[in-house]
Amino acid sequence: AMEYCEQDLASLLDNMQAPFTESQVKCIMLQVLRGLRYLHHNFVVHRDLKVSNLLMTDKGCVKIADFGLARWFGVPLKPMTPHVVTLWYRAPELLLQAPTQTTSVDMWAAGCILGELLGHKPLLPGRSEIQQLELIVDLLGTPSDAIWPGFSELPALQNYSLK
Repeated sequence: AMEYCEQDLASLLDNMQAPFTESQVKCIMLQVLRGLRYLHHNFVVHRDLKVSNLLMTDKGCVKIADFGLARWFGVPLKPMTPHVVTLWYRAPELLLQAPTQTTSVDMWAAGCILGELLGHKPLLPGRSEIQQLELIVDLLGTPSDAIWPGFSELPALQNYSLK
């Protein structure tokens, strides 16, 4: 049965007088992460997680919505379309065209959502793929093969010069 949800988190954020409290953010994120755990345990990667795809009931229950870009994953990992996920929530491996996508793309988006809920504004609001990468590098530093095995072989690295 379909359940009616009053609004999505994006419209809620836009219309709030005061930012979420830390305990409210914790409650929301716990529900998001439990939902992702369920999806990932069932071999589904959402691939378009963002505040406008998180619905909230009038009782504060969070629901993950819009599975239009969701895909099954498993072994062997099959290549998937790289241009998924709204730019602000797009994981570095998608921006740099890593050959496979895993649950990490959803976890990255969840981290971006956490930052947005705490800061009451998008964490990484890039206007282009290049600017998105620059914002990520400014926040977290330049990736390397030490922390990201295979990083230096990523196809799209030829298109960018990271700091």
